[in-house]
Amino acid sequence: MLAFDSTVSTPHATPPAAGRLNVAFCKQDARETFRALLHYLPVSLAVREILRMRVLAERGTLRTPLLDVGCGDGLFWEVLTRDLASGRSSGVQGLVGVDISDSELRLASLRLSSLGGEVLNFDISGSGRARALDERVGAFRTVIANCSLEHVPKLEDALTNIRRYMAPDGELWLFVPAPRWSDTFVVKRVLRKLGHRAAGTYGGMWDGFYQHHHLYPAWVWQHLLEAQGFECELLGLGSARGNRLAEAWLPPALLSLVYKSVFGHYPTRLSRPFKLPLLGRMQEYLDEVQRGDVISRDLEHPEVVEYAIRCVQRSR
Repeated sequence: MLAFDSTVSTPHATPPAAGRLNVAFCKQDARETFRALLHYLPVSLAVREILRMRVLAERGTLRTPLLDVGCGDGLFWEVLTRDLASGRSSGVQGLVGVDISDSELRLASLRLSSLGGEVLNFDISGSGRARALDERVGAFRTVIANCSLEHVPKLEDALTNIRRYMAPDGELWLFVPAPRWSDTFVVKRVLRKLGHRAAGTYGGMWDGFYQHHHLYPAWVWQHLLEAQGFECELLGLGSARGNRLAEAWLPPALLSLVYKSVFGHYPTRLSRPFKLPLLGRMQEYLDEVQRGDVISRDLEHPEVVEYAIRCVQRSR
């Protein structure tokens, strides 16, 4: 199993220490983690989300106060902090989630407020939003940006503000798409046989749909982050089996995203009866997740679809 240095492993469900969130659930039981995700998320998105959870689960706990940049609907934390014995979240005290979508924040508030979390409408790039975090400069011991910064046009401003809100001994976790993530699509590989232009157009369509402003190779991310005063470690995420699953279930995921854009939530009640029976067919992938085989130090591997980047502030 590959992991970042200084991991904190938690083989058994134990209460987190004061000032920490227990995030080991995915490492303890990948199948139940995935089941919890499928209760709400489309299959294709759940296949990707569990990759990020598995990386963080290897740490065991995350220090608080914790800032989640682009927290979305809060499902990530509700599932990630589950206790193995009870199947319920062990709490998210000390978590502050920020986003610019009022509809997502309403869902996040419903999920996280009762668990001790806080959500705010806040633009991390500092473009005209209320300065709601000014009293917490230098306070956050952990900052998470889960597939959010690639959507932020003013990336350097966002990174500058993140460093401003981090504690001197804090750590930043980024999850960002690899630049050739769409190269794993079977359809794109077929199109490439017809011509690179057709394949590039197909890949570009997905990048446009997901509004990827920043698709960089690992060395560019490292350069950008080091220029902002960070020291970084990088890992690659993905597997051939997981990538096939994500692609196969992409069409219904698109329909679910359209539904959510109209109604403000996924069609959970409509889709759940069709998704949960699929767990058995996905067991081989979940076994890969359980073992940590979906995490690699080979950042150029053709099945790597995302980077997990852990950063600490460089000593001044």
